[in-house]
Amino acid sequence: MDCFVFEAAGKHLGIEARYIYRIADEVRVAPVPLLPSCHVGIIYYRGDLFDVIDVGRLLGKEGRLSDKPSYVILMKWDQRKLGLIPERIAGITWVEDAKATDTVFTKDGLAIHMITPEKIWDTLSELPYGH
Repeated sequence: MDCFVFEAAGKHLGIEARYIYRIADEVRVAPVPLLPSCHVGIIYYRGDLFDVIDVGRLLGKEGRLSDKPSYVILMKWDQRKLGLIPERIAGITWVEDAKATDTVFTKDGLAIHMITPEKIWDTLSELPYGH
């Protein structure tokens, strides 16, 4: 399967490429009050509203991204929409194991931690909101 690879919190993360809608640049994220620190805000992109998440902060990395992210990975699946702010986008690579749910290795020996949009969404739903 094609795997979209990016970096966050010092890790290479991979999402099945079919979930990637667009890579947006030059977007302005509108902050929303009372959200967890990883939930940066929302963007309106080509008629759709996306929640925007700082993946590094979601994974526990301290610190803050700049006020204007370089890129936002926009995902769509099952009527849900989510934007991810990575530290760096690595590109697309082929992963042999189409059912991979944990760590896979490329031919070059790069370890990629596979994630799914559902797993990100579930993690977000467990965070305290309104504090």
